[in-house]
Amino acid sequence: MLPQYFLDPWLPVWMRRTHPLVRHYLRRPTIAGLRYVVFGSAVGLFLLFGGLSLPLLYLFLWLSILMQQALTMAGRLHDAQVKQTWDVLRVAPFSPRELLLTTWAGSFWQINQTWVMGMYRLLHGIAVIGIMVFGLWFAEFPVQQSALVLLVGLLAIILQPVTEVYFSGMVGLVCAEYIRRNVGAVALALLAVLLYWCACVALVITLIFADTNGLSLEQLLIALAVPSLLPLVLGQGALRLVEARLR
Repeated sequence: MLPQYFLDPWLPVWMRRTHPLVRHYLRRPTIAGLRYVVFGSAVGLFLLFGGLSLPLLYLFLWLSILMQQALTMAGRLHDAQVKQTWDVLRVAPFSPRELLLTTWAGSFWQINQTWVMGMYRLLHGIAVIGIMVFGLWFAEFPVQQSALVLLVGLLAIILQPVTEVYFSGMVGLVCAEYIRRNVGAVALALLAVLLYWCACVALVITLIFADTNGLSLEQLLIALAVPSLLPLVLGQGALRLVEARLR
């Protein structure tokens, strides 16, 4: 992760770690027990599946990050509502959107510092490079199209982990805002990210193996771009739903 003094000036104000609300959330404890569950499950995958463990580990870490972020955000909003600290924050000189986004940003920086996120980023980069090599190897694209594939693939490596954490965090917020019971909100948030994960995995597998003669340029670009753009669109929609409730 880049040093704070280098990265913060390029980020929106609500995402900077120097923002007072982001600093407030960074001081909050994370769900430590979940890390042990993820670590134990990852070790189990290696022991059970041998050579298949890396692809399975990638899919498992992908799902665990989605679930952890949804669980964290739903729990934080519910906890703030129960302790009535959310009403105190709402009278502060911040817009409803800034309150929501800083809540997410604090959780994002916390999960970004964990080994789970670091391992996921590494395996995600390997997976995207593998998809690009597979597509470019079996298809003779012109130089301009190959450059486009490489650009979209690079953006997917950088952006997809962020947009997915954004989506799952906003899902947690919207579930906690619309369902006051914490158990119900958490269950719905986890179900939503599980369905999203299953849909993305099925879409990528279908696009890659739909034609054994090789991927078309459109299929390759969709397989690379949709997992990055779809969570951004869905997360933005969830943010608008929560923001409308706070106005």
